[in-house]
Amino acid sequence: MREPKPYWRDVPMELRKQVEEKVEGSIRTATRVFGGYGPTATFRIFLEDGRTLFAKGAGQGSLAENWRVLPIEEAVYREVSAIAPISPRYYGSVSTQGWHLLLLEDLKESKKVPTWTETLAFQAMRDLAQFHVRGLSEADKVEGMSGRGVTENWLSIQKSSEERNYFLELYDENREEAETWLDAAIDVVIPIEAELMRPDQPWGLIHKDIRSDNLRFREGSLVLFDWALACRGPLLFDVGFFFPSLEGEGGPPAEILLPVYRQEMADHGIVFPEYAERAVAVCSAGFFATRAGKPPIPQLPRLRYIQWLQLGPALRWMSSVLGLPQPPKLPPLKDV
Repeated sequence: MREPKPYWRDVPMELRKQVEEKVEGSIRTATRVFGGYGPTATFRIFLEDGRTLFAKGAGQGSLAENWRVLPIEEAVYREVSAIAPISPRYYGSVSTQGWHLLLLEDLKESKKVPTWTETLAFQAMRDLAQFHVRGLSEADKVEGMSGRGVTENWLSIQKSSEERNYFLELYDENREEAETWLDAAIDVVIPIEAELMRPDQPWGLIHKDIRSDNLRFREGSLVLFDWALACRGPLLFDVGFFFPSLEGEGGPPAEILLPVYRQEMADHGIVFPEYAERAVAVCSAGFFATRAGKPPIPQLPRLRYIQWLQLGPALRWMSSVLGLPQPPKLPPLKDV
């Protein structure tokens, strides 16, 4: 099932004319582009002179959250130079009543993942580290990260029987084994997840939403898009929440990738306290544990699947980092 994205025919003529004025070219045609997990307006625009553009934003059918974060993303493209080497080129924006689109470089010729290779994954780690180093000087251009929704997930599983049940129901016939594991782990992980936001670790500009659907490789180097959640936060958050996506899609695990990132950062004099890895591993696992088992969201039909895909690797990494027994293997997600 795909997200209910608007068609190009839904785009007002006034907005199309603005696009042509902005890029100094006539539009031949345009098509919807699918990617990500929400009903955002996304189009590939073909110009008469052979150029192509990628347009993304909010329009017919977009959620309130799309409208809320779009100005944030536009400000990042306009004002934060540190993202330039690792983002699509930004050509400006257009808007009219009920529509607002950002015009970006079309990455249709760039490499998609998966399939992940160790070479690509290592390159991603090095490029992320270099982005984090560049972004240190511009971290004050974005809002500070809030721990809400990130640092209290295991606590909510402990406190709420409903949250606990959503998680355990994912295990189906292995529920009893999963419950035993959870009861043994929960008191260990709760105080650790609260450490994610400690100030005595490297903070800076982070993307905050790195997954394979938000990236490409352009001429061998990492390119990130969807900068709507960019903020000032713990640098390890970016890689720590990226690892489950990588492993879930067949890439190398965190234990192989984190040393590559750490070394690149150390080469620039940036080191991380021991607690930081534990905290991000626990928070990553808790984030997906409190979401993957919940009912589907009609406008985000694939979201629960991608959360389930990341939950298994996140739990595995957390348990490995903390020296906990491994939880039982997650069975296939129902109704997918």
